[in-house]
Amino acid sequence: MFDRQSHLDLFSTFDLPVIGLTAECRCRDFVTPAKARGWPPFALLLHGIARASLDLEHFRHRLHGGEVHRVERLTVGYTVVGAGDHLNFSNVPYSPDFREFLERYLADREEARRAPVLRVAPEHGPDIIYVTCVPWLRFTSVQHPSAGQEDCSIPRFAVGQFAGAGAEVAFPFSVQAHHGLVDGLHIYRMFARLAEVMAESAEEMEKG
Repeated sequence: MFDRQSHLDLFSTFDLPVIGLTAECRCRDFVTPAKARGWPPFALLLHGIARASLDLEHFRHRLHGGEVHRVERLTVGYTVVGAGDHLNFSNVPYSPDFREFLERYLADREEARRAPVLRVAPEHGPDIIYVTCVPWLRFTSVQHPSAGQEDCSIPRFAVGQFAGAGAEVAFPFSVQAHHGLVDGLHIYRMFARLAEVMAESAEEMEKG
């Protein structure tokens, strides 16, 4: 039995049933070793966000067809700057193997950048997360668009400008989710787990 049914019943009566928090995320420096390998640091972070969301049970839950659905596989939808400096979307199936994920990321990113019109996401059901990247700003809040209860149940993340601080890298990080499924405590755990995942990635790169 879903153990947050009373929370879900309450917040599902709201017009905007979301909770969103933005704070600085501080991680072990993954940018320097990623660049040394010729890997886009954002791709590594995108992979880390997906992995962390799957590691946390509350971020696996979605509303789908009037029921609570648990995510078993994941597509990562994220924004790119496309033709004419307009927003476009790239959608990458998640793989635990970063190199496999990176290959998919690079291929679809280029398609999204060249597309003459806004790409409509392929059918994915609820098994997706959305990530917005705003690398030009160290923002302090973000408001994501959403449509309806089920759409609100898809977690949305935003990443801002990286800043180096010794052995660390820091960036604004925003997390938005359906409050019937996620509380502030669980968002804190997302920050903490992401920092752990990125530290593991940095260690693996440094080991070669």
